Amino acid sequence: MLVARGVIRSIGRSLGAEQLISRFAESEFSTLGLRRYPVRALKTGKMNSKYDNVALSELEHEDSTVTVLTTFNYTGLQALYGGEYLDVPPSGDGFIVNIGTLVEDIADKRIKAVRHRVKQVGFERHSIPCFFNPSFDADISKSISGRTTAVGEKSRIFGEWMKEYLPAVEPGLLEEDITSSNT
Repeated sequence: MLVARGVIRSIGRSLGAEQLISRFAESEFSTLGLRRYPVRALKTGKMNSKYDNVALSELEHEDSTVTVLTTFNYTGLQALYGGEYLDVPPSGDGFIVNIGTLVEDIADKRIKAVRHRVKQVGFERHSIPCFFNPSFDADISKSISGRTTAVGEKSRIFGEWMKEYLPAVEPGLLEEDITSSNT
């Protein structure tokens, strides 16, 4: 969390936008996880990138806020740069930081969200991402210049937006009763 908070402080200060920093004051909706990418026994063309037909373990996407990630010595992560997916060197003992679309929008597109993916590799791969989010009650409806953000069209605070966003990216979350069966 300290690394992610430092990234937000640096972005906010470099843009002269202290209000960006204040939106991440509590960050109680942030999460830390362990991701496992097994070797796929079944491979179909539907697992391939529509961009360049590369077999994928993680689909091409942009994160929503700030992600601090360690990939250890595992290869496979790729980022889109200059119209081409390039291999991201493993983080080793360090971290990789991704800026997401919500932060890009709040910062008036003065910083760029990173489109990335994980390609199939011939071994089991692991990573640990920390998804650093604004405070639950942070106003995300306006950018640092006061412009209405894309998410601000539907939601004013981060918690409202997450209620819609999270089930879309993590099916099954926030359902009324995920333990009952309809038999």
